[in-house]
Amino acid sequence: MNRDSAKSAAAPRLRARLKEATGEAIRVAAEEVLGEQGFGARMEDIAARAGVSVGTLYNHFKDREALLLELLRVRREQLLERVDTLVGEVDGRAVGEQLRALLGLVLDHFREHSRFFALVLQSELHRGPALPRQRTTLTELSTRVEVVLQRGVAAGQVRREGAEFHATLLVGMLRGLLLRVAETQRGDELQRGADELLRLFLKGIEV
Repeated sequence: MNRDSAKSAAAPRLRARLKEATGEAIRVAAEEVLGEQGFGARMEDIAARAGVSVGTLYNHFKDREALLLELLRVRREQLLERVDTLVGEVDGRAVGEQLRALLGLVLDHFREHSRFFALVLQSELHRGPALPRQRTTLTELSTRVEVVLQRGVAAGQVRREGAEFHATLLVGMLRGLLLRVAETQRGDELQRGADELLRLFLKGIEV
């Protein structure tokens, strides 16, 4: 390959990287502004926070709903990628240790994006603006929790009776905790609540 052809091949890759970097800058700015102003945040304010023109913002996202949908999708995929890695790493440990590590990772993700996720949860709690319909993060998380719990059943650490409901129950308890924290804005209660949640859950399912 000569120098000119190498340059031609590199140019699209560079443009793609720049486009993704700009898209992430917009998503970070949108997360911050939405967390501060709510779902009515102006696209102009998001563009200013991201350091791009309004035209550039609309080149990436046709409207505020498209931006919100993309932000939800990306943050969900980031979490699930981390969860999938963790589920592989903790295989072979006691089921309680696996679940504690899994919940810890989810709580870390919630803290990293707390203002945005609190807005989403509060909207759900108070029947706020309808969010785009999609497969939710908690639904996806349930499938990963199910993998860990089935390991526990196979290892004789988790009772088989009612095992088909265990993942749904745990994730439902987690959702309730996150809703409480979002409603009360008492982030300091998050870890203590998660510890109590896991203690009660394990007491109910362990052999």
